[in-house]
Parts: sequence; structure tokens; C-alpha cells
Amino acid sequence: MSRCWLRTARGGLLALGALILACGDKPRPPAASPAPGSQTVTASNRLGWDQAAADAVELTGIRYAVYVDGVRSEMTDVSCATRATDGKYACSARLPSMTPGPHLLEVAAFIVADGNVLESPKSSAIQVTFTGAAAPSRPDSTSPASPGVSGASERQGTAGTPRAASGGVDFVSEGLEQVSDLAFTGDGRLFVAERTGRIRIVRDGALLPMPALEVRREADVMASVPSPRGAGAVLSIAIDPQFDRTHHIYVLATAVSPEGTLSFLLARYREAGDTLADRAILLHDVPAASPEPAGALRFGPDGKLYVALDAAGDSRLSGDLASPNGKILRLNDDGTTPDDQAAASPLYSSPYHSPRGLGWDQESGILWIVDAGGGSGARLNAVGLNPGTRQKRGVTKAIVSLPQPDEPSALLFVDDSVLVGSARGVPLIRSRVDASDPTRIVQTEALLQDTIDGVQALAIGPDGAVYFATADAVGRFSLR
Repeated sequence: MSRCWLRTARGGLLALGALILACGDKPRPPAASPAPGSQTVTASNRLGWDQAAADAVELTGIRYAVYVDGVRSEMTDVSCATRATDGKYACSARLPSMTPGPHLLEVAAFIVADGNVLESPKSSAIQVTFTGAAAPSRPDSTSPASPGVSGASERQGTAGTPRAASGGVDFVSEGLEQVSDLAFTGDGRLFVAERTGRIRIVRDGALLPMPALEVRREADVMASVPSPRGAGAVLSIAIDPQFDRTHHIYVLATAVSPEGTLSFLLARYREAGDTLADRAILLHDVPAASPEPAGALRFGPDGKLYVALDAAGDSRLSGDLASPNGKILRLNDDGTTPDDQAAASPLYSSPYHSPRGLGWDQESGILWIVDAGGGSGARLNAVGLNPGTRQKRGVTKAIVSLPQPDEPSALLFVDDSVLVGSARGVPLIRSRVDASDPTRIVQTEALLQDTIDGVQALAIGPDGAVYFATADAVGRFSLR
């Protein structure tokens, strides 16, 4: 019988019952016998299991979901042994984000094949009582450890205390979960979007304990049908250029359509006292790719809001001018269509499959967009306006295939370069733009290799540094 356990910060194990997560062509269902009573846990604990796999290659294709009181999120910071014991690899992962108090945890294994998610049934529930964050401690070599589990000790450093890393990188905040976007306000606060459905704030170098917004709760309240996978996630955020006056923040999230399918929801909130409220819905019931939707928000140099939406898994929608899917939309700050848009339509640029980020070369006015999937791999689109035209409609000036990243996640234009972050593979690619032709890439280089595992979001800080997010932390470095 396989095991499921919690690992303490000092290396001790708390038994939580049996768990089998095995994947062949499709994940086999987990089988668990929940431990009696409730186990008391802190943020320093880790959840562990024995994973059946034919070999280490098959193991790398398996991913894991954890359900906290029925709410799904993908496990982060997963670590597995390199050698199997009786055909099983000992694995562990960081505990999911939880509020203090009792919770039920369930685990499932899943794989992604041809864009489809194949997930096993959930394991039996494990009852825990979460007491909150615990101060990190060094692993004790004399404490018992599970065979084959590596890297189980907690990362050193706490939110608000910069942690030095190699390559000139400083980590400025930790304790986050599935970061999807970053945005700075003029007063220096950093707003952090999480795919778990929350927006967090880093103020004066410290991660505030209470979220500014929990979109997932709103999605649960609004839904009249069972939520599809991916609902209640925050995909992107944008700060109103007039934030000092309006305190408006724009949020692109996922919700449930009246038909019970995954959809995009664009909303505007007003910030007050580190909290987002007064929601105004600007766009809704637009189909989204399930269970991994993609979209992005940014204000352009013209003060308009640009919204990138995926094709909802249907390439035909990208070419349908009546559909917002697979498009870049240009909107006023109240969600209406600008008077100077061509054909009185918010459509600015198309077609796209899964746009992951956008940013402007301020000098030339070129909009760069990173798009993933669609059978052609990841690519950069350089979009501009034809000179002398009054009606705004972007024209694709160039398309550049990316050598890698494996899974583009974010884009930032800074100085003379397009930065593209990747969740897997090379964490950051820098593409320099030709000084005489702003649509031509003349040099490409990899950054942050052997420093971090992946980049989920990018932003420029008020100090001029490039800020990036991994799945659970925010760091910064100087590009110069």
C-alpha cells in the first residue's frame, strides 16, 4: 500500500493515510485511507505520495492537482525521487494555500494530451487543521526522512526580506501561489495576481496577509451550475494610468457562462485601503479555453485598454470577426469601443491562438504580442498602424518564431528588447530589436538560466528593475 504524508520543516513525517497515483495512458484513480482525526499542519509542511510510473520519463509527464474543500489548484514545487522503489517514485509538494482552520484535502493525478486534460478521480479526503505560516527552519539531519524524497526542506527567507540569488537576482517576496501577473501602482505597491483566484499586495517590501480580492469566491457565488475546471482564476491585471485619481484596477478572470462552460470575465474595481471593491463588469460570457485559458491586459501609450483573449480551443473563432476570441481588443476605460476604432468594432489585431502577453515599444509604437500553440509553436507578432490612417486597426508587420521557450507565459518590452518569460524550459529570452527596423529581431539570448526554474509574469518596477514572478515568489534584476 502506498503512503501519503505531511513533511514538517524539520524533516519529520506525519502519516495521513494511503495514496496511489498511477498513470499509464490515463491516470488511474488514487486510493486512499484517510488517517483518523485531523492532523495539525503549518506552511512548513509538505504533502507527499508514492507515484507509480514505468520510468522517469513517464514520471515527468504527470502533474498533480490538489483540492482544498473541493476547490482545485495545481500542485506547486513538486519534487520526486530520481529512482523508483518497487515501481514507485517518492514525491512531495508544497501545501496549497489555506486559511487557518480545518480543511479537507484531496489529490488527483493528471496528464495533458493533445490539449486535453485527463485526470484521475480524487483520492479519499485527508483532514487537516491549518495553523498558519511557520518560521522556516533548517533541516535536521538527525530527523527521520522518507526514502527517495529530495529537496523537502522549506526555502529560506520570508516575505519582505530580499533573498539574494545567483546571477544578480534578488527575491523580494515569497509565500505566493501560482502567480499569473504583476502590476505596480504609482505609490509603489505591487499587485500580484494568482491563478488560484486571489490578488495580493506587496507594500513597503512586505506581502500583506489579507488578499485585496478573492475572485474565486465571487465566481462560486455567481455560478448557478457546477464550475468547470479553471473557473475563478485571475489571468491578468492592469492599473489605470489615472490611478492616482480613479484608483481603478482592471482584472481579467475566468467565470462560468450560463451554459456552464468556462468563460472570460473582464471587470473594473476600485481600490481603497488595500482592498478591491465596487466591481463593474465590462465584458463577460466570452468562451475561454478549458482548463488552461490564456489572456492578458495592458493599457497602451494611448491610454486605451488592450485585452488579449484566447481562441477558446477553436481556431475558427480567431477568424470570425463577430467573435472576440483569438483577438486583441482595444477599449475605453469603461469598456466601450473608442470612436476611432475601425468599423466601430473593438477588434484591434487578429488572429491568435493563445496570447500570453503584450507590450509596447514606446519609441516606435509597435505592439509586441507573444502567442502560443496553434500548431505553429510560439511566436512574436509585431503590430503597428499604417501611417495616415484615422481609423485604428492594427496591422501585423512581422511574425517571429521563438527558438524556445517551451511554454511562453509573459512579455515585457524594455529598452531595446522584447523579454519573453517561460513557465518551462529557458526561463527568460531577450530579443533585441534592430535600431533601424523596429519590427526586426537582430539578437536573441537566454537569461536567468540555472538561476530560477521558470517565469510566470514580468513588470518594470518604479526603481527601473525588471520584476519577474516564479510560481510562488517575486524577484528582480537589472537588465543593464
